[in-house]
Amino acid sequence: MSKNPCHYLLLVILSYLVVPVSFGAITVDGLLNEPEWADARVYSDFVTVEPLTSEPAKYVTEVRLITNEEGIFVGFTNYQPASVKRINRRFARDADIKADRVMVGIDFDGTAESAYDFTVGSANSRQDGVMGGGTHSTDWDGTWYSQTSSDKDYWYSEIHIPWTVAPMSDAGGGTKNMAFWFSRVVYNESLRFAFPNAFYTRSTFMEDWHPIEVKQVKASTLDWFPYASYNHNLRGSDDTDDANVGLDFIWRPNSNTQLTGALNPDFGQVESDDLVVNFSAFETFVSEKRAFFTENQGLFNSAQPNEDVVLYTRRIGAGVDKGLLDVDVAAKLTHYGKTVDMGLFAVKEDTSGESAGGEFISSRIQRKSNNLAVGHRLTHVTRNFLEREATVQGVDVRWDSSDKVRVAAQILHSDIHQKANNNNDYQSVDQQDYAGWVNWSYTPSDEWSHALYYSHYGDEFEMNDMGYMRRNGYDEFYGYHRYDQRKYDQESSLLSGSTEFAYSYLENTAGKRLSLWSELKLNWVFKSTRKISADFETTSSGWDDRITRGNESYFRPAKYKAGLRYESPRGNDFVFSAKVYAGTEDTGELYYGAFIRPELYLTETLTLGGRVGFKKYREWLLWDSEVSQLAGYETDRYSGDIRLDWYPSNRQEVRVKFQWIGLDAEVINSYQLDNSGDLQTSGTESSSFSISDTAFQIRYRYQLAPLSDIFLVYSRGGFFGSDSGDKGPRTLFNEGWSGVQVESLIAKIRYRF
Repeated sequence: MSKNPCHYLLLVILSYLVVPVSFGAITVDGLLNEPEWADARVYSDFVTVEPLTSEPAKYVTEVRLITNEEGIFVGFTNYQPASVKRINRRFARDADIKADRVMVGIDFDGTAESAYDFTVGSANSRQDGVMGGGTHSTDWDGTWYSQTSSDKDYWYSEIHIPWTVAPMSDAGGGTKNMAFWFSRVVYNESLRFAFPNAFYTRSTFMEDWHPIEVKQVKASTLDWFPYASYNHNLRGSDDTDDANVGLDFIWRPNSNTQLTGALNPDFGQVESDDLVVNFSAFETFVSEKRAFFTENQGLFNSAQPNEDVVLYTRRIGAGVDKGLLDVDVAAKLTHYGKTVDMGLFAVKEDTSGESAGGEFISSRIQRKSNNLAVGHRLTHVTRNFLEREATVQGVDVRWDSSDKVRVAAQILHSDIHQKANNNNDYQSVDQQDYAGWVNWSYTPSDEWSHALYYSHYGDEFEMNDMGYMRRNGYDEFYGYHRYDQRKYDQESSLLSGSTEFAYSYLENTAGKRLSLWSELKLNWVFKSTRKISADFETTSSGWDDRITRGNESYFRPAKYKAGLRYESPRGNDFVFSAKVYAGTEDTGELYYGAFIRPELYLTETLTLGGRVGFKKYREWLLWDSEVSQLAGYETDRYSGDIRLDWYPSNRQEVRVKFQWIGLDAEVINSYQLDNSGDLQTSGTESSSFSISDTAFQIRYRYQLAPLSDIFLVYSRGGFFGSDSGDKGPRTLFNEGWSGVQVESLIAKIRYRF
């Protein structure tokens, strides 16, 4: 035993917190040996859905289902003889499980409106998510349990899903109609089997799930998540250290209502975001990782077909030009009824002193009736420091006119008011405008799918106070057509293939064409699990009214792009994907590049992966804000990342992550625009530049229980910038690594009571 008193104290604490996972007569241990499993409902008529041939499954799969007062229990028995290679790799929670796996999809209300999926890898890796309305998100996290086991010819998965895992409507009659979908992936052969015969690519995917009538269980819970964290800044004085305590809670008074709250929540990142170097006129979208904004968030999902979102939670705590802000209190209330679902979301940032903190409110109501769903959404932001109020309202509708056709549409209105003061540079704002879109999708068969989309954004429509949109002031028409080859001759080396053709026309509200774009994608999957894909893209000449940041518009030439990608057989211990590509930039000059993404599975619990890329621009056209003109840069762009994941035990995770981006940009031309929008040589010369950005993190995680963790994190970030554009990769890397700007240690514990 360790003689270190701190180590001994930690072992004592863990001995009280970590308990066996047992529910009544069933212990979730991956062994389906309890007598209750003999009386379970059994489903074994699995068919092949990947590729989507609907033929009987190649390997026998059997699912047993039990529902009782404690929740839903699912047991998988997967026949996989020793001659068929098993992939038992371990992955982090919610990571893409590149291994043999099983999945349970549950529509708790049986309405085909929304559902939850619970995926378990053969090494007991877990992933969960929420789906509905043609979208799927893994941002949602629930409290559920699983374990796996194996023998010579089979592997097994045992899953327990409590009734309180997600809100659901109250049937009121003692019984409740639900729908289930079970699937299994044999990873080394790129095969997926499912019961019933349903798949993502069909417009009737969720409607095709298997209906099951269960006894309505009325459950209520109150979960507390206190946390404590300490951030020690290794590059500053002691007064820059930060200690926090706070509390999250989840109260479910019944199965269809949930209140989630947070007092002084800790939104410090224990998982670093990917490095981004963005010189475009458009903001980078960053996915959410903070627990409060991912748990029970399905009702507030606001993704649009063009990837804009009305509610973008990364706005909260991000501040306005003054860095990150603390959040004082946050609350989220949802209620799911038989036909009407409602939600309310409110957050208050720190508004003390000179803080530009704000108050955020979002509401959602939707009514479901047979094949029609209608909803209303509102977001409202108040920032007293800036004397600014921003409101966005939207009405949306989704109509399944048949089992092959779906129509979705939304109309949005924004209303922004801001009084001029010293804190907003005396900018007064009073603007209102509309945006809207309609999307039609048609899936006549398993082989063919089509979609048409039209959107309009007014010049003064704005939803970036609490949402995310790339731009306003435009009209867009988009079309998409896909053909999937599901079957090949027995002698063929191909397993499946697809052809996609997409196109769009974009113009601004002044009637100027921004682009006429088209893309062709070809994909082939071989029986060996190798993959080859090719893409070809063309964009007509057109106006770029954003590159000069609100000054004159540039009339750019036509652009072309092509790429070829290869992925090695995915069941090997060493796998990789590689891509080469080339195209023309905004000046018509050539660019080209390549990347390789290798992964080495050293053991089933130790993975080393990364990515190395290079891109060469003959002339990269950028806006030089210092002299208010365009400039063309001959540019070398280097990127690399390394990631090591190690799982010493079922509860422990060690992650080492390093990223680097380096740019050498040497100015070769400086431009002004004439009245025709053409480039003219400028007498003012722009400056060359080099930048290098590095990020390094070591993270240790110990899982006490589902949604209860201890984190120890070391983070280090470096940056280098220069007016020279020819430093070279070695110098860029060394300077970016040595130019440390942030270095910290974070300790955090969060426990669910």
